[in-house]
Amino acid sequence: MKRVILFCAVLVALTASAGAQGLRFGVQGDFVNFNLGVAQTNVQIPQVGSLDVSSLVKDIYGLGYGGGIHFDVDLGLVAFRLSGDYIMLSPDKAKYQSMLGPIGAQVTVDGGRIDIYSGNLNLKLNILPLPVIHVYVTGGGGFVDIKMNDATLSLGTFKLATVKAFDSQTKPTLNAGAGVDIRLGPVALFAELKVNFIMTTGKTSSEVPLATVGLTF
Repeated sequence: MKRVILFCAVLVALTASAGAQGLRFGVQGDFVNFNLGVAQTNVQIPQVGSLDVSSLVKDIYGLGYGGGIHFDVDLGLVAFRLSGDYIMLSPDKAKYQSMLGPIGAQVTVDGGRIDIYSGNLNLKLNILPLPVIHVYVTGGGGFVDIKMNDATLSLGTFKLATVKAFDSQTKPTLNAGAGVDIRLGPVALFAELKVNFIMTTGKTSSEVPLATVGLTF
C-alpha cells in the first residue's frame, strides 16, 4: 500500500511540473470483472474435508465495483493520465455455501472481502479527434495493492475454519484499452474499456472493466 501511495505522489508531482496549464482533474467509477490468480492452497474443514482455495476464489469472486480520481496532462493528440482507484470484491456467500456440501446451507460466512488499491500512469493517443468526440487508445502500467480479509465459516456457534486465499501483496500491473471523451465545454465525459494484468503471486490475475465512466474538469 505504501508503494502505491508513493508511486502516485511522485507521478502527481511530475505531471504537475510537466504541464501546469494543461493539467486537468477528474473522477471515475468502475464496475469490473476479476479473474484472480492465486497459488493453490488447501484448507481442512471438519465435516467437509479438504477445500481447494484457488478453485474457491475463482468460483465465488468476479464482479467488483469502486472508483477513483485522475489527473490528465493534455498535450493535444497525446495526453498522460495518472489515476488512483479502489475496487472492492465481496464473496458470493450462496456459492460459498454450495461448495461446502450437505452442511453448506447451515454454514454462515463472515468476511472474505478483497480490497484492491491501484495507481497507474497511462498514455492516451487520440485517433479520432473530432470537435466534440475524441476516440482514443490507451496503455500504461503501475502498481496494485491487494488485501483479503479472513473469511470465517461457522456452524451455529462452532467455528469450522478461517479461510484466507492469499497474503497481502503489492505487484506491478500493465493495461491496454480504448475509450471515448465527449467534451462539453470545460467538462469532458469519458468511458473506456481496458484489460489489466496484475502480476500476482501464483498466477497472473486479470481485470476487465465492464464499465469505467467519469468526468474530467
